[in-house]
Amino acid sequence: MFEKRRCHFTHIFELFARYIYVIVVTVITVCLNLADDILRDEEFVSRVKRFLGGELSAEGVMILAAAGILLAVSELMLLYCAFRWRYTFVSAEENTLIYETGKFLKKRVAIPFEKINTIDMGRNLFERLVGTCRLKIDTGAYSTSQEKNRSEMNLVFTLAEADEIRGYILRRAEADAEAALGSGKNPIVSKEPDWVIRAGAGDFILYGLTSSSVWKLFWMIVLGVMCVAELAEGLLAQTAEAVLPFAQDAIETVTQHNLFTLMLLLGAVYLGTAIISDVYTMVWASIRFYGFRVAREGRSVIVRYGLITEKNYTLQVRNIHALIVRQNLFQQMLGRCSVEAVCMGFGDEKDETALLLPIIKQSKLNALLGVILPEYVTEMNIRPRKRAGLLFHAVLPVAIWAAVCAGICAVCAWLEIPKTLPVALSVVAVAVRLLSGVLAYRNTSLDWNERVVSVQCGGLMKRVYRIRTDAVQEVQVNTDLIKRLFGIGTYYVHYHGPTFNNTSIAPHLSDALFAELADTVED
Repeated sequence: MFEKRRCHFTHIFELFARYIYVIVVTVITVCLNLADDILRDEEFVSRVKRFLGGELSAEGVMILAAAGILLAVSELMLLYCAFRWRYTFVSAEENTLIYETGKFLKKRVAIPFEKINTIDMGRNLFERLVGTCRLKIDTGAYSTSQEKNRSEMNLVFTLAEADEIRGYILRRAEADAEAALGSGKNPIVSKEPDWVIRAGAGDFILYGLTSSSVWKLFWMIVLGVMCVAELAEGLLAQTAEAVLPFAQDAIETVTQHNLFTLMLLLGAVYLGTAIISDVYTMVWASIRFYGFRVAREGRSVIVRYGLITEKNYTLQVRNIHALIVRQNLFQQMLGRCSVEAVCMGFGDEKDETALLLPIIKQSKLNALLGVILPEYVTEMNIRPRKRAGLLFHAVLPVAIWAAVCAGICAVCAWLEIPKTLPVALSVVAVAVRLLSGVLAYRNTSLDWNERVVSVQCGGLMKRVYRIRTDAVQEVQVNTDLIKRLFGIGTYYVHYHGPTFNNTSIAPHLSDALFAELADTVED
């Protein structure tokens, strides 16, 4: 065991940073609401002027008053954070990690080592500069309670202390009592893991090429222009006056040519935006996933990556209930995929994902999983799909889209609007929907054995869920009158995970599979 220890003093400022935004907004709001009353109080204004010994406008007095209130409230909040840090400790007793905080209203949390699901050692830029590390301990208890999106322990230590505590917990969780209960204050110092999977620069480049979001960049540009318009309206107006003649000439030039020329122009704009988006995504991926590596230590999986903000989390294998393999359209074409774990106690907070592999060859998936998670390596025999599923995946949706597009083109013709462009866009929309439907029919499948239930779904965005059979909570199949005529239904597999709704869906498959699947899950 180890004695009581207090976290690093910089935790005070990180606690304070959580409240400063609320403090500033509250003080400014209150001052603005009381501005008229304060400015009309001539006696108060004159007293402030005499106190400062200078000539100030009434607005200046108001600003100084707001600054004084903000400073006073901030000092009180800083003292509260320091008091909270002063009486926050972590220690170990027998088989339990003890986390306690508070002086008058004291809170003491006992966390059995064997119940700890994840250990997250994250470091932002500030923490890396001062040599500290945020240590988060999760058991998954808050994930299913009213106090969701919380960790049992979330403190800042020096990097050496955080690594020591992590190593102590892992060894105790492995039931190695003799190694864990050594003598001295610092009985355990964890060694560097034996990394078995590493990502390189080529992986980041491929990730950027296959994961970029052109639409995200487009909307970022639109929002940026809107902000500039609000903040620099005069400058924008002058720029518009200078550019407008050239824009009008360009529009006249384009409208004088046929649709093919217009499509080429749009294609060039899209290509330029796509290139910028790809470069941005590759740079972002290189920074985010810098030094990505994965290791297996006993019954734990360790993942570490990041250049500016470093992520270092440890997942207990027994609490990994599923794997999700994702592929967008580009990745399907290139045979690449990304893999993330569904683990109790991790993934219930915003932007928190237990990423295992950012991008790998799909053909190497089982080989790599055999090194870090052999529990999920299994050969699946995909059940045959009914051809009637194609009717619901592609034929009916495409027919509905075609009818809607035909209606839009008819309205354009009735309004005497040139119908060439609406017809062309309608053809593209129907073609994309047809492609998505056909891919969804090919990708959707369901299979299982005594270890893993595999649910595969999605069209342009394909997902494969490998769910541990004993983690499945419920299976159901929904059918309506028409689907029953074809003997198909939509399967829902609900499984135990870090959030309230952990469900995988396989639509339009044979309803005859339900009985066998239910028997396997029940056993």
